[in-house]
Amino acid sequence: MSLALHNVSFEIDGTLLLDQVCVDIKPACITALIGPNGAGKTTLLRIASGELAAEGVMLDDRPISDMSLEFRARRVAFLTQNSALDFPFTGLEVMHMGRIPHLTGASHDRRVVDEVVDKCDLGNLSKRIYTTLSGGEKQRIQIGRILCQVWDDLESAYVLFDEPTAALDLAHQLTFFNIIQMLRDRGAAVVVVLHDINLASKFADQVCVLASGQVLATGSPGEVITSSNIGKAFGVSIDTLGSPDRPIIQVRTIL
Repeated sequence: MSLALHNVSFEIDGTLLLDQVCVDIKPACITALIGPNGAGKTTLLRIASGELAAEGVMLDDRPISDMSLEFRARRVAFLTQNSALDFPFTGLEVMHMGRIPHLTGASHDRRVVDEVVDKCDLGNLSKRIYTTLSGGEKQRIQIGRILCQVWDDLESAYVLFDEPTAALDLAHQLTFFNIIQMLRDRGAAVVVVLHDINLASKFADQVCVLASGQVLATGSPGEVITSSNIGKAFGVSIDTLGSPDRPIIQVRTIL
């Protein structure tokens, strides 16, 4: 099983957003995408999920564009940066939306949603009206929703998150990373866009650095998070501290 981008390029209105990008999204692995604003991270996720059509995106060695929306949704779940919803649904009803691609029956769907509510500690939020929640609380419900989408078969699932921790406080950031580690341990492939490089270093198995629509480096945190790569991608000089396998960076100055 694999989800791979092979020499993928993508442009909008004459602007090249991705240029010959190659990325393998591996099962049972957390991949962190890092890079400056405008590097192409969100575009990469939108293409990997099938939301944007591009040549060279393969799911299990088949073009993802050849697959039905329902089949794709059962395998690939994508949490965007902004999940707007203005209807007065409860948190539980929002999470049930993740079951739309399935034809598993109301009883099974309730069991799945209940399991996700328990795993993600969403009991209190599930009973509240979604539009009354804070930004961070809405994000937690949306994380639950996409987990409900692929919960039946995590070992063949690809779960993509675009800046999922931006609205979360410190405790719920830690809860989120515990959740994606659980997904990884159950066989899922997880891809997460992060602006905090130290979080990527701490929690990711694989780090991919994007800059100007190209892959600058891919590998383990220790291989990728180096003074040279961070300088090229972000235009800053850094000090690296801590373990060589999972370095911690401190920014010194703009180059």
